[in-house]
Amino acid sequence: MSLQVFLQAQISGTERFLTAPSNEHPDSMADLTGRCAWLTLACEVLPRALLAELKLSPVLLGSSSAEQFLLVLAEEDVARANDFLTRAAEEIAKLSANTLRLVWASTENLGPWPIARKRLDDELLAKTVAPLAASASDWTQVFAPFVPADTETRDAYFEKFGLGLATARQVGWSTEQPAHLVWDGGQYSWTLKEQSGAEDDGILFPRRFAMDENGSRPSTLPELAERASGSHKWGILRGDVDHFDLQLRRVASIEEHIHLSVLFKEFFAGELAVLCTLPEFWRKVTILYRGGEDFAVVGTWDALVPLAREIQRLFEKFVEQNTAMFPSLEARSISMALAIAPDAASEAGAVFQEAGVQLQAAKASEVGGFRLFDRTLEWKRLGDAEELKSSLMRLVRDFRFSPDYVHDLASVYRESFSARALRRGKAVKIDKPWRTFMRLSTVIPQGRGKELNNVRNAVITNLVGKKTAGLKLRPSGRVGLEWARLAAGSGE
Repeated sequence: MSLQVFLQAQISGTERFLTAPSNEHPDSMADLTGRCAWLTLACEVLPRALLAELKLSPVLLGSSSAEQFLLVLAEEDVARANDFLTRAAEEIAKLSANTLRLVWASTENLGPWPIARKRLDDELLAKTVAPLAASASDWTQVFAPFVPADTETRDAYFEKFGLGLATARQVGWSTEQPAHLVWDGGQYSWTLKEQSGAEDDGILFPRRFAMDENGSRPSTLPELAERASGSHKWGILRGDVDHFDLQLRRVASIEEHIHLSVLFKEFFAGELAVLCTLPEFWRKVTILYRGGEDFAVVGTWDALVPLAREIQRLFEKFVEQNTAMFPSLEARSISMALAIAPDAASEAGAVFQEAGVQLQAAKASEVGGFRLFDRTLEWKRLGDAEELKSSLMRLVRDFRFSPDYVHDLASVYRESFSARALRRGKAVKIDKPWRTFMRLSTVIPQGRGKELNNVRNAVITNLVGKKTAGLKLRPSGRVGLEWARLAAGSGE
């Protein structure tokens, strides 16, 4: 009887790959969409192709998602699997201009799963921190020069891959080019299914696009920006489950590991696909990327803020319903960040990179927060910012206040916070609160009419709170000001 072996593989360097600039200046949206689609599908297709090449049963695939997969093999099949993955790793490095690396580890199914998982993690870590030793079996191969793929061909591949994404029904793979995925072709192919449970041999890969006016193709970035209310801007929203890897390391069995991985993958695949069909999102949001515990979408700036809040609400319910699956407190919160493009013609990759930087800033300050307008808020404080935005918009639209009032209020924030940095999302106490109150009252002068003064007082209260003894400028106030500024169309 042959010994059972776990084989785990992962792709590293994904951030560099997704944000790599193109020398040939292709359609930046199609290029980024193609790279995201390729990355999402790579670790779904490769294990299935490996099993097909080795003529093994598809049930040996344990879990798969963007960036990693887990297989259960017989001991005698490991050598052939290593040969397959070595060829794939070389082609992936060439196709990605050496930004991506495929590494893998294997261990016998001996002892409890946590011990086997640690052996896999240790081997993967060793190969990640010592890439030369992991990529070749002799010194001649170690010091062989890297020959990248032709830049023009590589860029054209991802752009073409992105352009074919909307109409593709299958994704294919061939032995001759193990890193090149193709739509509706290839030596082996798998159906792209929209929901879990349907066509069990297919790949779960729901797609949602904000289509153009004729519904014939996905909208370009300038077209998306034109649909935004207020300022015509688009942005990219990225989210990531906090400490998901730690949660996976704490499960007690391989069955729980697989179940937890599939559970999170299906949550993001299913919920994102449904949300993007709702009336307020379907013409404004396009799904870019969906991993095992993270996601990215592009759309109009005004649609991405409520979309983020809705995803967070659904994630809270998801965690509550599956509490028994979590052996520890990790992976119970989600952090997000929104980056808004400076103008409609901005490069998609640059905005994607900025969203990643903002997401790391959100996680560094406090997990489970939302980073927008250069501020990190707790989710429960987003409602305060929206309330302030709504009050300011009433002043501008109903009472004919100039949008310049919003800029003047923002200047009060900048001057008040210049002496003391805003740390960890905490409000900063002002030395002379009466002076701050007077300045705010001057910027928004008192008018005639009870309703107007009620709205004016609500704005000031949202900015500094209700305590007159020690007024504080709230971090949510700056978010509300920037939100109102864009909503009023003064952020162009």
